[in-house]
Amino acid sequence: MSFKDDLMQDLDSSFFNENEFGEIVTLIRGGNSFQMKGLFDAPEVANESVGEVSAIAHAPRLFVRISDLPGSKPRKGDVFTLGSTPFHPAMKLTAIDFVSEKDGVVVYSLEESK
Repeated sequence: MSFKDDLMQDLDSSFFNENEFGEIVTLIRGGNSFQMKGLFDAPEVANESVGEVSAIAHAPRLFVRISDLPGSKPRKGDVFTLGSTPFHPAMKLTAIDFVSEKDGVVVYSLEESK
């Protein structure tokens, strides 16, 4: 087994495992929906300022495996729905940006959909 295979297996069994940190999310793209495992993070930072410098705004993020995306391609404008968990209510989020990491994970920066 290669290092990449070992890494993907570790991610799947720990971080993307819905019994550990992960959850099942639904991607809506082009009228189709796709279920996949994801890891949702919504950093909360107090709106504080020090002198004339304000705190940086932090957008919610969603981590998914690139291989789970249709065509293995992330897109700005992807819409994700998340079910209610003990950590957050059900919500619908739109991708405003993304970063494809070298480990096969895409990190989406999101905003709440209207």
